[in-house]
Amino acid sequence: MKKQVAGLAAALCLVAGGAQAQERISFVVPFSPGGPTDQVTRLIANELMKSTGKTYIVENKPGAAGIIAAQYVAQGPADGSVYMVGSPASLVINKGLYKKLPYDPETDFVPVSGLTRSPLVLVANENVKANTASAFVQDVKGGNEPAKMGSPGSGTIPHLAGSYFSNQVGIELLHVPYKGIAPAIAGLMAGDIDIVFDTLSTSMANIQAGKIKALGVASSKRYDVIADVPTLAEQGHPVEASSWFGLVAPAATPDNIVQAMNADINKIIDAPDFKQRLLEMGSEPLTGSPAEFARFIQQERERWLPEVSRLELSAD
Repeated sequence: MKKQVAGLAAALCLVAGGAQAQERISFVVPFSPGGPTDQVTRLIANELMKSTGKTYIVENKPGAAGIIAAQYVAQGPADGSVYMVGSPASLVINKGLYKKLPYDPETDFVPVSGLTRSPLVLVANENVKANTASAFVQDVKGGNEPAKMGSPGSGTIPHLAGSYFSNQVGIELLHVPYKGIAPAIAGLMAGDIDIVFDTLSTSMANIQAGKIKALGVASSKRYDVIADVPTLAEQGHPVEASSWFGLVAPAATPDNIVQAMNADINKIIDAPDFKQRLLEMGSEPLTGSPAEFARFIQQERERWLPEVSRLELSAD
């Protein structure tokens, strides 16, 4: 009898342990801790723990333009225990920059849910005379030298948005790539470069402090946190670009798991108080079904991969 009880207890422990292992869910972030993506992911994970009772952990696997994180999740278990917080780099641009990737952005993942997006803002240093994008374009056209445009690096969304903008408006910009957005903004404030396309979430504080000035928002609408800054479209330059991220899972993850996670995510980021927190950070919710997020990613590929080809960019 004692042996039977001991055996039953051991079996229950195994079942409990297995259930506990399944309830531990990882969000893999392809950036270092402390950045905007990491911060918002941790906020969402914290809210998920409150609403579901499950254990969520955030794993940071930075480096190689998101390739390290993407490969890790692509090869991970397709049981709802691991997800990647994908970005334009890992899910869109890398396909055009690298001839050989250790993962396929289109076939190795299933889109689960968008999370947030932040529009790009055309910002200039205080020495630039123009106060709007239109005036800046006219000044460059009337000048003798191309303006200097900084970016966080070749092939990033700010670089591609800037090159697309210059091509659309017919001006020449000298691209100055930096190793990240922080040194690019430092170079902007020092007067080493004239403009940068930066995300509202990272540039908002400097704009509000008067350290840099916003010439236009690359969005279809104005944003309350910088309500006096017109969109590029309002100024006759209909260019839209944003930095975004969303959740993807290994391709074979069952649809019922995908749909359940999508519902949990949307409930959190669509809540009025959480939405307000995002808006105050210069971002907005990117809600919708898995199919809608899949269409969004495809639209981003159709928008930016041709620009990568036009510029003949390569990271190989």
